[in-house]
Amino acid sequence: MTQGLKRDHCLTITGLTKNQFYYVQSGVRPGRCRSSSTLWRDPATNLTYEVDNVEVVQKIVEIKLNPDLANGYRLIAVTLQIQGYYINHKKVYRLMLEYILLESPRRRSGREFAKYRRVAPLRPLEIIEMDIKYVWIYGIRKYAFILTVIDTFTRYVLHWDIGYTMKSHQVKAVWEYIITHYLQPAGIREQRLDVEVRNDNGKQFNSNLIIGFFKENYLNQVFTHPYTPEENGHIESFHYTLGKAIQRDQFVSLEMLSQRLKKFYTSYNNDRSHGSINGLPPSKFWALYEQDKIEVIPLEKRRVKFGLKVAYQDILSIPWITKYDYRALGT
Repeated sequence: MTQGLKRDHCLTITGLTKNQFYYVQSGVRPGRCRSSSTLWRDPATNLTYEVDNVEVVQKIVEIKLNPDLANGYRLIAVTLQIQGYYINHKKVYRLMLEYILLESPRRRSGREFAKYRRVAPLRPLEIIEMDIKYVWIYGIRKYAFILTVIDTFTRYVLHWDIGYTMKSHQVKAVWEYIITHYLQPAGIREQRLDVEVRNDNGKQFNSNLIIGFFKENYLNQVFTHPYTPEENGHIESFHYTLGKAIQRDQFVSLEMLSQRLKKFYTSYNNDRSHGSINGLPPSKFWALYEQDKIEVIPLEKRRVKFGLKVAYQDILSIPWITKYDYRALGT
């Protein structure tokens, strides 16, 4: 006498979950049926419409096809909300599962990071990180250097530069731009606010030219310990995102790389949802913070979380929300 198929095998064949298999109606009001449409508010007119879920799926596909944008279902949900859709991450997950759009779960590395070295700024331009990434140029068979400077509070890329070399005078030129366009307008000197600049021990950052330049401009340069990239974790995370976005590109010239980076940095600052700042793109997060629509909540162990005081669907209609819209200049 055969025992038949195992339960889990049967559930896999039928597409049922264990919860569905064992569910027993309680006799109370049943749950809501799945809707075939989604509410959408036009940011231009503020009029609300019912749109078919197929249109929402098309928007999800557009987001996923853009390598510069986040493609996890939770951050896609926030991106859709900012575009005016009244949709939560559960419905986005269901639609992506139904249309086979979900990403495979990313494996955890299991590494243990150093304790008490976490960067936890409480305002913009308080702690700034910079680092260099290398990209192979196939056309001339040599590496290009990409220098990126990021504000750790807003995750906003302040400036960047590329070249077949990255020397101290190039780093100095980038920081002259940042001082002129960000630090001076923010009144750092007048308000006597401390600005910490974090970098590794690369020779570009450890030269007398750069050390003296930061001292002259009252910027506190801090070097990370050797072999501790977690002390510069924000820029390391950014470089992972950048590498993932351009991993399928093959560059034959520095100009080709520069044009691709202009597109990426613009999308990253203005459009890409970022999980650590409530799913907002950095430029919109910074603008909302300046308008006192972001609540900063310090936590234990040098952690910080943020509370959003407005609905995602209202963000695009807020005046001055484009104050920090980024247009990559390149070099």
